Amino acid sequence: MFHLADGEGLVFLHGAGGTPLVWQPQLLAFPRARAPELPGRAGGAPEGVDGYLDALRAALPPAARVVAGHSLGGAIALRWALRFPEEVRGLIVLGASGKMRVTPAWLDGIARGDPEAVEAFGACWFGPSADVRLREKSLALLRATPREVLLADLRAADAFDVREELGRVCAPALVIVGAADRLVPVERARALSDALPAAELVVIEGAGHMVMLERPRETTAAIRVWLARLVAPGVEEAEA
Repeated sequence: MFHLADGEGLVFLHGAGGTPLVWQPQLLAFPRARAPELPGRAGGAPEGVDGYLDALRAALPPAARVVAGHSLGGAIALRWALRFPEEVRGLIVLGASGKMRVTPAWLDGIARGDPEAVEAFGACWFGPSADVRLREKSLALLRATPREVLLADLRAADAFDVREELGRVCAPALVIVGAADRLVPVERARALSDALPAAELVVIEGAGHMVMLERPRETTAAIRVWLARLVAPGVEEAEA
């Protein structure tokens, strides 16, 4: 059954170099939601956003669902809605845009095994008011990510561009961005929201790129309000 009040039918996708742990606050709020690990963590990283999408669909049971994605996960969610519109009842896109961009020096440095490139990427994850312990814990996980995994993630994100296709997205969308996001600034999130046929933009003050960790209460509240409008609380619908 499709029942979003407790997260049934909701899938959270993490971003480049991340893990499902970034969704811990939202998984507590939506206990029946799923947060799969992006493919490639156990070896054999897929090529491009479509490769990630195909691997995820093969690993998840067929269903109509709401797909929530952060950063690279947001790119995957957008492609999901474009390629398989019958499977996507709604989109939640956080810290992503119609075209993702990765600083070339980061890609080159990570390809060479330069730890300073990883540090430079991670330094842009958080806003200036982020909790120091949260920042350090998250950056420790990033540093532990195998170089080939992080490189595949970032290359997939860098090649992503669906700006000319966004008008074909049928699913209602919620676009969330941190006001202090340095990787996907507010203006790019706003351009995504404006290009989607049925989208709402929420800008969360005081948050950077890791908006769902930095401002979990505000992020979760925005998701809950939007989901309540998508499917009325307590109403279940048969999956497609």
